[in-house]
Amino acid sequence: MLNNGGPRYKRSELERQMNLDVIWCVLILFVLCIIGAVGCKLWLSSYDVVPFIPFASDPIYEGMLGFWTFVIILQVMIPLSLYVTIEMAKLIQVYHIHNDVHLYDPDTNKRIECRALNIPEELGQVQYVFSDKTGTLTENKMIFRRCTIAGVDYNHPPPENAQNLKLQPGTPMPILVNPRLQEELSLLEPNSLTENGTRRELRFNSHPQRLQEFLLLLAVCNTVVVARHPHHDMMNASGVIELVPTVFENHSGTPMSSSRSRGDIRNSKQTVPIPSKTVDKYSRLSESRSVTPSPPPSHFQAQTSEPPSGYSGGKKPEFPHQPVLSPINSSAETTPTADSPPFPKLLKNAIRPKLLNVPSMLMASVKKSSGNGNNSIPHRSTTPSPCELKPIYEAESPDELALIDAAYSYNCRLVKRTPQYATVALPGEGVLEFEILQILPFDSSRKSMSVLLKHPVTNEKILYCKGADSTILAQLAPTDDVIMQQLIFRTQQHLNSYARQGLRVLVMAKRTVSDHEYSDWLRRHEEAELSIDNRDRRIRESYSRLETNLTLLGATGIEDRLQDGVPETISALISAGIMVWVLTGDKPETAINVAYSARLFSPQMELLKLSARSKDAAESAILFYLADIQRETPLEGGSQPPRPVVSPGLNQVGVFARASTPGDVHPQMMPRSNKKRALVVDGKTLTYILDRRSNLQKPFLDLTRYCSSVLCCRATPLQKAYIVRVVKEQLKMRTLAIGDGANDVSMIQTADVGIGISGQEGMQAVMASDYALSRFKYLERLLLVHGHWCYDRLSRMVLYFFYKNATFVFLIFWFQLYCGFSGSVMIDQMYLMLYNLLFTSLPPIAIGVYDQDVPEEILLARPSLYRQGRLGSVYKPHSFWITVADALYQSIVIFFISEAAYHDTDVGIWDFGTTVTTSCMFVMLFHVAIETRSWTIIHILSILASIVAFYIFTIVYNTVCLECLGLPNNYQVIQQTMGSMVYWLVVGLSVPMALLPRFVWRCVETCLFPRDVTRAVLDKRRATQRGEDFLVSWSRSTSTSSIFR
Repeated sequence: MLNNGGPRYKRSELERQMNLDVIWCVLILFVLCIIGAVGCKLWLSSYDVVPFIPFASDPIYEGMLGFWTFVIILQVMIPLSLYVTIEMAKLIQVYHIHNDVHLYDPDTNKRIECRALNIPEELGQVQYVFSDKTGTLTENKMIFRRCTIAGVDYNHPPPENAQNLKLQPGTPMPILVNPRLQEELSLLEPNSLTENGTRRELRFNSHPQRLQEFLLLLAVCNTVVVARHPHHDMMNASGVIELVPTVFENHSGTPMSSSRSRGDIRNSKQTVPIPSKTVDKYSRLSESRSVTPSPPPSHFQAQTSEPPSGYSGGKKPEFPHQPVLSPINSSAETTPTADSPPFPKLLKNAIRPKLLNVPSMLMASVKKSSGNGNNSIPHRSTTPSPCELKPIYEAESPDELALIDAAYSYNCRLVKRTPQYATVALPGEGVLEFEILQILPFDSSRKSMSVLLKHPVTNEKILYCKGADSTILAQLAPTDDVIMQQLIFRTQQHLNSYARQGLRVLVMAKRTVSDHEYSDWLRRHEEAELSIDNRDRRIRESYSRLETNLTLLGATGIEDRLQDGVPETISALISAGIMVWVLTGDKPETAINVAYSARLFSPQMELLKLSARSKDAAESAILFYLADIQRETPLEGGSQPPRPVVSPGLNQVGVFARASTPGDVHPQMMPRSNKKRALVVDGKTLTYILDRRSNLQKPFLDLTRYCSSVLCCRATPLQKAYIVRVVKEQLKMRTLAIGDGANDVSMIQTADVGIGISGQEGMQAVMASDYALSRFKYLERLLLVHGHWCYDRLSRMVLYFFYKNATFVFLIFWFQLYCGFSGSVMIDQMYLMLYNLLFTSLPPIAIGVYDQDVPEEILLARPSLYRQGRLGSVYKPHSFWITVADALYQSIVIFFISEAAYHDTDVGIWDFGTTVTTSCMFVMLFHVAIETRSWTIIHILSILASIVAFYIFTIVYNTVCLECLGLPNNYQVIQQTMGSMVYWLVVGLSVPMALLPRFVWRCVETCLFPRDVTRAVLDKRRATQRGEDFLVSWSRSTSTSSIFR
């Protein structure tokens, strides 16, 4: 708690502009007070000293005293009540956003969560959107689809009847076992750990043994917890995680007896016992994690599988077929896969069966070893009984859960896991208990994760490693073996093929560590852990020293489906003129495929790629693109056909030009161009660009201005946050960041608006965000509808507040011309106090909360209308001075019409002041009527309530208050004044004369110079009158999208 700095206070651009104008109000007040003080001094100095007044006042002293008097009577110029009103309006706006039924997700039973109450208007001024990919644009529900082992590709397509499967909610798509892989696994010899002399060694030369090693890595190279019953966390409104009892617990929260526990795996006598205290400690540690539990068995499993007692299943999900939308074709150089024809059957163990069914060949293996007297092998237990239940796996990420499920489908099953041991059932070996020596956790710098095990039979120390292809392939041991080189080459081809299909790829490798190497590494690693200076860096370097000289095992391709509505949402954001950047840690080919499917890229875009391996190469590529674009810009729109452009002398950098049409973008964000471009940058190049010493930030940002969208691949969490900061500080743009995981927290907190997705990776992003959504598609409505409304409403409300306060102050100031700048006020003190508190308090709230310049269906149909807020066209710096000038004119009309009506009469000061106050109040209320665009009962009641409140208070106050609070007597003034015809003539003449210029300008603007919003509303009205359907600017009816199939 002591290290928690608390959330950063975010201030919107509108609030910053408002604060600047408040400073101008202070300066105007200061000028008025100076003029009043000087006028007071000149007024007094104009009279000769009266001889019979012995102690005449000093004009200079009276002038100084008059200055502070004017500060008191004119302090209404500083709109302190504006801050109270704007906070009330924001609170009600947030309430309506929170209760918007269109932002409610019935699948997750979640609505939008507004965690920041002070920046709703910032949603309408976003210029850059930075989005994570996995879990934000995609479902983050990983499905094992392909793997390559020893250079052979194995496909795992969805079942043919996937659309008709009736699965319980939360149950993943079953894995269709590859027949060839299953057949090759069956060739494993029972007890393939043979003895050479007195030592048992693992034979790694045969292909089945490679398959077994690959599956073993999938089963143990993770932090998966084997649980007895599903674990669920629920967060209350205070952010505290509460334990939710499951069907496996009784009402008191105590687990049921072990005979009824689903994860109760009976261990053999050969299993090394673990102290219960250690196991309990580990169990509590696992309970505190944000985990992805494996769901309960589904109806698609064996007939003996019954749902647990008390389980109430919801609506069964369906799996509609989704065609491929990606324009990227598979390379002709890709090695043909070893896939068989469509598989005829779906194995039961591919879809999370309840029973831990070890295949019959394992049973035969155990029987054979028992018959030969080999049942005394240490650390090997007998095969679990078929009646035992499958344990429930809880993983920190969906990727680990998909991999361990794939291993389970091929009978390589993680049976039990403790901090010291991992018990695995292997095909051909039975159950083995591996000692866990070290776990090298994943981090964004290494982009890999490893586990060091001690084999129970050979006593070898084996390091199993998985990670990004750029990391693992670079750490492979050098080899002159032609077969191994061909294996690596074919694996790389398969990886590229997986990436072009949009699959998330991971590379698997292993290494045998000698006792001497391990002891030496452990000693140095312990020194790194005990160090004080640069401890994290030294630990990472220690991990990297061990993850070298690896032997390639294979790779996997995992499918992560695109969320529904993502392509339409990104297309709408781009149409709104918002620059969309996707920052992901995926391989470039995978990210590009997703970008096309999500409509971040279009086939008409010119694709620019930055993939440099040095600072000089990155600089040359950026400058080459800038020069090439600037050279092409004057020729755009001509007859010259698009041509491919390749940067000479640069490795892995190319441009692919296509025709395009211009889009609606901010002039500061993109220079004028007839060609749409997209930029792809990898993580290595970002390292050079973001280094301040390289001086590449400005050229890079200049290049991005020519691009409609940017895709950053292999980006680390710190790089994501730094990119957002650079755009904010150097381009002075308003940014929004959206993500779902802990690696997105820095980016979310750095952006002007942070949005968290409550997905599969915990609640860290939600807790750090300003707004929390359940799906990415709701971002469209949040920005284009609520953001547009909030900005427009608050902008007009702020300007109205400046206007009504300035008008009131100018009325008091004009009276000083007739009272010798003495500081006298013709308005009763109670009216001065209640002017903002009661008489004119409701209309601003009605404008700031319920006024709509355009209906929501038009905003969604025409995303380009968002430019009004993005460009800040409603509340510009000069808008304040136009408002003050309007207030100055109206104050002159109101005051001097009243003065002319009562000139050379014996009217009292309070009668004159009441007439001026009444005229002012009616002008303020009818001004609201002119500015209101959508009349509702709330707008009408706010105006009527203000008028009624004014007259009721003044009549009661002037009737019963003879000596109230020691103030001057105002008895029966309103009754006498209202009985005079002059009062009604003055009010009736002052109101239209004061509002005439504004009314005429609004009419001229609407008829001759309509804004985009006005045009859209008029088009809708004309179409409705003709009985026609309103034509939108872009079609929302698109085919179902998929990035993988």
